[in-house]
Amino acid sequence: MALTREDVLQLAALSRLSLSEEELKKMESTLDPILEYVGRLSKIDTKDVPETEAAPVPSGELRLDVPTPVEESFRRAVLKNFPDHQADLLRVPGVFENPKG
Repeated sequence: MALTREDVLQLAALSRLSLSEEELKKMESTLDPILEYVGRLSKIDTKDVPETEAAPVPSGELRLDVPTPVEESFRRAVLKNFPDHQADLLRVPGVFENPKG
């Protein structure tokens, strides 16, 4: 299955990636072998392979989502180098605000 340039551009848009001309050419040649390999894997007979489930995570082993203090110099450096912030909050574009494509 050979991907066209348009296919790669559409995949990049869906992945919200901006690719340079050089990166586009590299992706065109890199994605084909990957998709061919996945195609080969999909042909493997797995009817006798038993289904498995992910191991459950024991309760109480997840860390709490609590703020951790950082040094003031580090906080200032982050704010200084971040493209968009309001007071001490970092602003990032929402996934669905300005969809590409």
